[in-house]
Amino acid sequence: MTEEQKEELWLKNKTRLLKESTEYQEAIQQFKMKSGADWLLFAIPVVAGIVFMNTVGIKPEWLLWVCTMAVAVIIFAVCVFVKSLSITGKMPTEIEREIKKIYLESLKE
Repeated sequence: MTEEQKEELWLKNKTRLLKESTEYQEAIQQFKMKSGADWLLFAIPVVAGIVFMNTVGIKPEWLLWVCTMAVAVIIFAVCVFVKSLSITGKMPTEIEREIKKIYLESLKE
């Protein structure tokens, strides 16, 4: 069996294999917003954007909106990073790589 065929089989069975993995499902659950602190992390960019708009004196309206969006996106990225730091255990991508490796090895036999 060629590597291309193995990759094709992985793509066909990926969803099923990941759904069957309890470790993967638990890792996915950690990314869901469950507490007030999680919701606060995602509300911060909105508040920061509003404060930025009200305090910065950029004259062209369109430039003010573009800058506000940029600030909100950057702060959102920081908040997502903070959320990822609070997650314990392996990341879903790591688990997916491990499952893929095991699956591809099982095809060799």
